[in-house]
Amino acid sequence: MTVELARIEWGSGDRRLLVVHGVGSNADGWWRVGPALADAGFHVVAVDLRGHGSSDTPDDYSIGAYAADLLALADRWDVVLGHSLGGAAVVEAITGRPEWTNRLILEDPMLVILDEEIAVEYVTSDLGPHVTLDMVQAANPTWHPEDARIKLEAQNAAGWRVIEDSMRHNPGWNVVAEVAAITIPTLLLGADPDLGPLVPPALGQSLAEMNPNIEFYTLAGASHSMHRDEFDAFMAVVLDFVTQTP
Repeated sequence: MTVELARIEWGSGDRRLLVVHGVGSNADGWWRVGPALADAGFHVVAVDLRGHGSSDTPDDYSIGAYAADLLALADRWDVVLGHSLGGAAVVEAITGRPEWTNRLILEDPMLVILDEEIAVEYVTSDLGPHVTLDMVQAANPTWHPEDARIKLEAQNAAGWRVIEDSMRHNPGWNVVAEVAAITIPTLLLGADPDLGPLVPPALGQSLAEMNPNIEFYTLAGASHSMHRDEFDAFMAVVLDFVTQTP
């Protein structure tokens, strides 16, 4: 059963753009990205994934369930941008419905879960009542203070079960082949190779070599949350891609 997703919207342009957050975040996390895309002429919609933000908290956190919620929003988008878990969900969505969007942006997406326990540790390492705003800011010194505040509130609101189950419910997750077969223009963004990217250069470059629809770009100095780490550089690359003539 699908969940009706809470949303935030910016702009009133003719082109429609969906942004999808990663695990432990929410729509508020696009507080700078959404207005910047609206200024470029888009009607931007940011959603709270199931179990996150103001959306309902069901029992199923499989990528298929996340994707079904997204597909229920609209039949077609001009652009869809997915970060991390959100990137995994939008890949699943277009695999089942290739016409769902005209263009795709994947921000360091979760294409593979090689080890379930490592994945759980990765996504829950900064959870718990002991984590303070000062700790989040200290761990992410390039983030705007508002990004740190929103991220801490979002992961506390989602809670341990939702965040852990988003890994537990997807054992053996691997959509590398599906990405290699994408038939629409796609911008694949990887974090700096020194900062633990989910899409390292070797993988991103090989996908771009296999598929002429994919443009791979490594954002220097940015970790997994590149729209927080290097906002200006991130937006420059994204706006260049979305404003290209279709």
